Amino acid sequence: MTEAPASPRMEPGAISIEIDGRDFHLRLGEDAEELEVEASTGEHLRLRRWGFDAHLRALDQHAKLDGAGLVFDTEGFAGDVLRDSGVPAALFEELAPVALWWASGGAMEAAVTPPPEGWIQAGKVQARLRPWTFSERARALEESMETRAEGSRVLSLERYLREMLSASLVALSPAGPLNRLDGASTAALLGQVVSLNAGEVREEDRILGGANPRSRVLADVTLKLCKALGWAPSQVWALPAAEVDRLLTMLKLTEPQAPASLPVSRPRRLSDFPDAVVIQVEGD
Repeated sequence: MTEAPASPRMEPGAISIEIDGRDFHLRLGEDAEELEVEASTGEHLRLRRWGFDAHLRALDQHAKLDGAGLVFDTEGFAGDVLRDSGVPAALFEELAPVALWWASGGAMEAAVTPPPEGWIQAGKVQARLRPWTFSERARALEESMETRAEGSRVLSLERYLREMLSASLVALSPAGPLNRLDGASTAALLGQVVSLNAGEVREEDRILGGANPRSRVLADVTLKLCKALGWAPSQVWALPAAEVDRLLTMLKLTEPQAPASLPVSRPRRLSDFPDAVVIQVEGD
């Protein structure tokens, strides 16, 4: 991924940044809604505001899942940003680092006032979020699957992310439709929502993924305590080990005892009748 300094060198109306060892000379438009870029040819090109819808469409096109995980085509994404502003294709390779910097909010100033408690800062906006539920995620996944002509099904990342935002976004300040967000605020908001819904990966999660005797013991103990206490797994795992031992001991003491097993009946044999007289009948 192309990297740029967090705080570019600023002059009145101009920005000079270094990305991957190359210098770029830029000038911000009014309210940072537009960026003027000087190319090596001497041309001055304008990158217009990169918006919410364009950002999600580009993610859908250039972020793919394969066996190794998520693969992100940075060149393709940067090309979409430049194409959106009418930049000639011949300059895509040269200006791709600037396009990524612009789309990710590199020119955005940090918020001066911290967000209220329970809110997060996402670019130019503040948001209050909640984790989505299992049923909301399942519905979003099903509604985001598209069937191709040959019958295979693929995930529409754009639709899935829209559903996730719709479920998790409780409030936005300043209020307004999401499609009015700039790309940088969109990227920041998506990052916060995805992080919230992905949850913290704990050591216990890695153990459970092992599918071995150790993972089965952890699953058995966790489910037993969750059922007894009405807790979520993460609450059980946060308990001190000594408390878990006490709870397991109490559960064992209060579990109903299994009834004593009855002897298995079998057909009665001749040996069970010692006084029996055996009469043998023989034929001619």
